[in-house]
Amino acid sequence: MKKIMIILALLSQNAIAEDVINLRHDVDFNHQGHKSKWVGKCEVCHDRKPGKIAGFGKTWAHKYCIDCHDLYQEGPRKCGGCHRHRESV
Repeated sequence: MKKIMIILALLSQNAIAEDVINLRHDVDFNHQGHKSKWVGKCEVCHDRKPGKIAGFGKTWAHKYCIDCHDLYQEGPRKCGGCHRHRESV
């Protein structure tokens, strides 16, 4: 029974979101890469539950994503780190 509960828990975490989502402006967002000690819960970015993020767009991403990357000194912090076809500035 314990093994079944562990498997169900793992499946429920992984089944919620695609591993990689292709966003606009040549940005790929990797959900698996964000399952870390810093951002381990969906509620960190999503308001209440998995799904579209209210207000998500360029301004939201540049504010919250970059601020979080800077705060934890992980992940890309320059343009080319997220945008595949742009030079890092």
